[in-house]
Amino acid sequence: MKNLYILFLLCSFTIFSQSPGDIIITEILQNPTGTDGDGEYFELYNTTSVAINIDGWTIKDLDAANPDQHVIDNGGTLNIPANGYITLGRNGDTGLNGGITHSYIYGDDMALGNTTDELVLETPSMIIIDQVIYDDGATFPDPNGPSMQLDLNVLDATDNDSGSNWCESTANYGTPGVANEVCPTQCVAGLGASDSACDTVTMGETSDTYTATLAYFSAATGETFVVTSTFGSIDLSGGNPTSDENGTITVTGIPEGTDITITIDNTGDNGVCLLTRAIISPACEPTGSIDLQLRGVIDFGIPGSSGKAIHLVAKSDVEDLSAYGLGSANNGTGSDGVEYTFDAIEVNAGDNILVVRDLISMEAYLTVPGYDLFDLKILVAGAPADGNGNDAIELFKFGVVVETYGEITYDDGAASWSTENAWAYKELLGSEWPIGWIYGAEDCSIGTTTFESDCVYPFLSSLSTEDFNANELSIYPNPTTSGIVNIKSQIAGVKTVSLFDIMGRTVLNKQLNSDILDVSSIKTGLYLLQISINGRSSVTKLVIN
Repeated sequence: MKNLYILFLLCSFTIFSQSPGDIIITEILQNPTGTDGDGEYFELYNTTSVAINIDGWTIKDLDAANPDQHVIDNGGTLNIPANGYITLGRNGDTGLNGGITHSYIYGDDMALGNTTDELVLETPSMIIIDQVIYDDGATFPDPNGPSMQLDLNVLDATDNDSGSNWCESTANYGTPGVANEVCPTQCVAGLGASDSACDTVTMGETSDTYTATLAYFSAATGETFVVTSTFGSIDLSGGNPTSDENGTITVTGIPEGTDITITIDNTGDNGVCLLTRAIISPACEPTGSIDLQLRGVIDFGIPGSSGKAIHLVAKSDVEDLSAYGLGSANNGTGSDGVEYTFDAIEVNAGDNILVVRDLISMEAYLTVPGYDLFDLKILVAGAPADGNGNDAIELFKFGVVVETYGEITYDDGAASWSTENAWAYKELLGSEWPIGWIYGAEDCSIGTTTFESDCVYPFLSSLSTEDFNANELSIYPNPTTSGIVNIKSQIAGVKTVSLFDIMGRTVLNKQLNSDILDVSSIKTGLYLLQISINGRSSVTKLVIN
């Protein structure tokens, strides 16, 4: 008799010891119609051939910081029939919960997240029998009103981990306590990241092309996928969704400015995947060589805004100046983008360009000789030529910033590079701010002319207030092709001659006792020629061809 009793205990232990997968979660209503919490429930299915008592088991989520958790307490017994279903709900009022009579009410200890959450069923010995982690529609369905349910054909613990085996129920409150529906076939492929990059670029042309790439994943290998694009040539060497579970589709030779749509489709092979991705054309126009640079940022002490200007210089010939534009970052509050685009004109290497608010006032302040040193004067009524001295300046080419003066954003207060009633000047051409720039002290440029101020604008420093009269000095030929320049003056004396290149470097400095200046050893280009006789000076441009 004793042996029979021991055998009975062993059999009882075997019967009531459960393993993962004996019970699985088969339906979840996490976002019901009406008051959200009232209709929430989930369904459990017993996959075994014997009834299982889950009284004393725990239902919970996986939030370590603030977990939802409830220990089932049904007076000692809450059986799930063999190969049968029960539902556990948050509210037992059938007038509020959709008319469902649940086997057990867990109350407000558990709340099912509408989009993402975890639902775990655990034995008293802390064995997880089943769990479902749903993910805001990434792989699981994300219904609003109906339940989501496990496909009737895949009732096991392995398959219910995969969102592709779940679907939205056709009934508003699902199929609580009875067999689920058979889910319609789902697409088990998806699209990943896409990108585009220019491959052929030609300055000023619109015939450039670009290449697009699109990552994909697919568990439907064996089904025939057709990959198409509205433009370009398809390259499947990086992956073919018909045979490869993961890969990258490449489309080449797409015309610049043409947006495309890539499609991955297996509906022709009785599949249900019809996936599309729109890709926007990149701007393939390159900035190319940067042939223009900032030379000065000006806020001369002329009343009002008349003394504001931006000084630029051409590093090489520019066939179409409209490729360039200017913008100002007012008071360091960030870029406003291109605020002025130059006209479609041609400028030569070494040309100095002055963008000003007031041409007449600027000419008077610089004096005629100083004003004439600028090859091109452009009137701009507002931004970016209306900076207040602490506004950063941006030079653009094809809408891309290629040079900046000052900080686009900075803390409140006066910037160390402020040019209020003064100027900033790039002494070292070709450098990038703040390297190579010098500054006039604040308020130093107040005066009737720059030569009467406390800080002559450096570009004009070679000029003298005692210039020659127009008929007192003759320089020819200009341009010179022979390497010889004649310098004739009505004023007697030794001529001191200096020649500066467009970078401001001295390339020649000598005294002449005659009227002939030999420049045959100087390479072709644009230069500033300074001539001084008996304390009187003049600066003019000299072109050597």
